[in-house]
Amino acid sequence: MKRILLLLSAVVLLTGACGQKPAANTASSTPAPKTSPAAKTTKKLPQANAVPADWITMSDEVKGYEFQVPQGTQHKTDNVNGVDIYAANVPAPYDINVLVVAFKDKTLTKDDLMKKVEGLLTGMGEKDVKVTDVKAINDDYSLANISSVDEKGKTTKGKALVATDVTDNYLMLIGVDAEKFAANEKTIDEIWGSFGMYSGGASGN
Repeated sequence: MKRILLLLSAVVLLTGACGQKPAANTASSTPAPKTSPAAKTTKKLPQANAVPADWITMSDEVKGYEFQVPQGTQHKTDNVNGVDIYAANVPAPYDINVLVVAFKDKTLTKDDLMKKVEGLLTGMGEKDVKVTDVKAINDDYSLANISSVDEKGKTTKGKALVATDVTDNYLMLIGVDAEKFAANEKTIDEIWGSFGMYSGGASGN
């Protein structure tokens, strides 16, 4: 519960930085298991990784994105100041944490979004936050390695994907205890590699 409250506080800071006015939580679409193919075209990552056949697709057709996670993943969703938050834990043997934040701001670049990844982790109380090896995948997506240390001194290691389609922005953070990172990196890559937007992306293609 404490971590969720820290997450919500961090998102409030994030929305303030986006120039949005504070508001009470409002009803909003949130990712949900997808039961049928979306009518819209999904712009996947160019090197999208194939995932196991039994994974489930989480989709939000209003916010315009989808991704896939293993069966049994436990989900929590919320909305703060117009920002949709999806937080999940992929259970053992993975024990991977997934966080997706979706919001609107047409002024932001991918570099700006990477700075918000760092700010989000810092706002959650993480220390020694590092966002490194930032790679521009294309006009729409960038990927980076992330690491941070919590209040108990435990190090989390993972990857952050940022995406933009001009008006809508997405931050996807996927992390695991540092000592489990090597064993879970393939699954982490499969999760972020399954992300897609229901638009032409920032490039318009």
